[in-house]
Amino acid sequence: MNMINVIPNVYPTLNGITGPFDLFQPSKIEQTTLDSVGFSPAIPFTGGTDYMFTLNSSYTTVDSLDGTSLEIGSYTFVLTKTPSSNNEYGGYITDDRIVQPGSIIYEIDLNSCNSVQDVLAAIKSKDSTNIGYGIDSNGAYYLSSPLAMIKGKSFTGYLATVEAASPTGLFSSPSNFTGGKNPSGLDDNDPDSLAHQFGKQATFSLNGLVANTGITIDRWADRYMLRFVTGNSAPTPSIPSNGVISVGVDYSGTVSYGPFSLDMSNRQLKLTVNEAGEGGNDYRVTDGIVGKTYEFLSTTALSGTSSRNDAYATVDVSGYTNVEDLISDLKGKAIMYPLTWSSREESKFENPIKQLYNNYYEFIDSGSSEPLSSLYKISGSTVIDLADMRTAVANGKSIGEAFADTFIEKTKNNHTSQIKKATDSSGQTIGISFKALWEGAGGNNGRLFLAEGQLRSYTLDYGKWFTENPTLSIPDFLNNKGFRAYCASCDNQVFNFHFITDDLPEGPRPEADPTGEDIKHIYINVSNVTDASSLVQAIVEQATPELTGSDPDLNHFMRLVADDDKLIIYDERRLTDEYLRYAKDRSGNLLYEYQWDDTYNVGGAKIADGVWDNVEIGERKIYAKDLIIHHTDRASMNIHLKIPQTTLDHLFGYEAGSQDWTDFNVMTSKSREELLGNWAGTTRSGKHITKDEEGLLDKALNYLIGANCLVGAQNMRLKMTEENIVSQREGTVASESTIRDANMAKEMTDYTKANVLAQASQSMLAQANQNSSGVLKLLQ
Repeated sequence: MNMINVIPNVYPTLNGITGPFDLFQPSKIEQTTLDSVGFSPAIPFTGGTDYMFTLNSSYTTVDSLDGTSLEIGSYTFVLTKTPSSNNEYGGYITDDRIVQPGSIIYEIDLNSCNSVQDVLAAIKSKDSTNIGYGIDSNGAYYLSSPLAMIKGKSFTGYLATVEAASPTGLFSSPSNFTGGKNPSGLDDNDPDSLAHQFGKQATFSLNGLVANTGITIDRWADRYMLRFVTGNSAPTPSIPSNGVISVGVDYSGTVSYGPFSLDMSNRQLKLTVNEAGEGGNDYRVTDGIVGKTYEFLSTTALSGTSSRNDAYATVDVSGYTNVEDLISDLKGKAIMYPLTWSSREESKFENPIKQLYNNYYEFIDSGSSEPLSSLYKISGSTVIDLADMRTAVANGKSIGEAFADTFIEKTKNNHTSQIKKATDSSGQTIGISFKALWEGAGGNNGRLFLAEGQLRSYTLDYGKWFTENPTLSIPDFLNNKGFRAYCASCDNQVFNFHFITDDLPEGPRPEADPTGEDIKHIYINVSNVTDASSLVQAIVEQATPELTGSDPDLNHFMRLVADDDKLIIYDERRLTDEYLRYAKDRSGNLLYEYQWDDTYNVGGAKIADGVWDNVEIGERKIYAKDLIIHHTDRASMNIHLKIPQTTLDHLFGYEAGSQDWTDFNVMTSKSREELLGNWAGTTRSGKHITKDEEGLLDKALNYLIGANCLVGAQNMRLKMTEENIVSQREGTVASESTIRDANMAKEMTDYTKANVLAQASQSMLAQANQNSSGVLKLLQ
């Protein structure tokens, strides 16, 4: 696979695939801190007060409260002097249904109360934990609650009588609708997610309808009654409305009926729930209609004034005097605003699909020289570009004002009412304040958190590799090498990044083996690469158009970023690894095939040195003779040439004497079929052709084309061999010249040395002779 060893070999195998591999860093969201703006570790919501409901001053006696009602959270209280267990409030009646009361309703018996305060005490007795009451400083009566809103609520009165209808006797009563099935998968553009399958609608059918019968359909608080009458009349509501629809047993047609589609013909009824899903199976059918008078009593809303203070959490940036310090601290982080009650006291960062339960406001810096600083990392986050804040400060705004304006501008389409500017006592803008999700004092339990996202990414440090390999011949060493990356959410997606120094291959790459990996091959021409930065640039510039282009096979969420001499690969989806591993659809099916390895207890996207391919280059079946050329003095080193055979016996499979030349003509259908072949879908000689059949002429042409390709390949091989021999000869001559030059230099050195020694000897001898001559003169 021609590895260059820039990726460490950490795992020999993963998910049953032979490596060695390393893994992308996982995509995740983690809680972090920033003490300078209050995240240490979280900013509490404060200032929320109880809901206060001050009764209108006209309520001074118990009698004045009779017939009124109020709502406290999910509870409703009816104040009455005529309480009864048969009293019903809050239901209503339409043409096609009766809706039973759905909320929890308490009747407060005013007969046992002597004062307004007694009435308030009776209300509190129903929920002693959360409800308070009393008289304020102005002498007005009030109710209070720390968590639930208090307001007056009125009910409309309804009265209807339903006549009984006999059972049809056509089914076992009661019975439920059946066949409802939830949709599965995701209806998105992610080919790796579980394919979307539409749900199925629940149905209920009857056959053999008889007049003067009926059925009742219930689900939760809703009741539908269908009466079958003589004739073929279309479905018609009663007058006055009582929730009963009458239809003739001989009616034929399809109409909308409440949440159903009603289809009738030949005294057959089929009801189909409009909305697909298992919820449709909850509709319960009872045979017959019970005669009954439905009465829902009316009330008036208790008058009063509601008041409360909501809790806020403030992100205070007033401690910064340099905008670049604030940008440096915030970029790459995100404010997490909880959207569920479960997140009010803790961040729930361990939740595998936590992204669904929080709003993230993520900070990036498009003006940074660091490429990752301009990328958001949390899926679905609202992105706040701090470069805009930098510009605002440069234009004269304070840091607090610039921060608040930038934040509010970017979030104005999302939760605008939840975010406002925060000011100090002098009116100076110091940051932003978030309103608690839960109103009133309940919001004081909330927390605002700071999160930090991490991309599923991998960094290839080519700068380090070049430093550690200074003697390699670049770009030649890189030829036919590269790396490959695997998808984290499917078991066979492979991206080959194949380095070449020659021209890119012409024509489309052959399709990969459909039973093996889905290999996506991207060629990178590295002929102009001289160092790490130029290699990274070549990869990004050549691969990005293919990875982001219109070909869905290549545009598969993998993206590249150049960071000087480092290459960063990341998954554009930004879905956390926990989400990919655990997320399920409504039917309980896992949405992704997350690549988890039980042997090493790790998972995610794999990456490896070298390219991998399961496409094999096939050879044409050409009859050829092998010509061996010995071009060296070694028997094992030689050139093999394949000389194709192109005589008639090879072209047509002809055997001498077996056929006459007259057999090869087009005058008869049999001969034409043999020479020209047959097309699929035709009938020849009484035989139906199911697939194309190749004739002798096509076979011969294909054979000759193959022979021609073989000759061309041999010719190219000889030319390459010739070029190699010439190159070797030039290298040998150059080496010989170098050796000769070296020998001449050695001889000249030896000659000079001998000459110096001879001259030195002569000089010493002459000096010695002079000394002897002087001594002789003294002796004389």
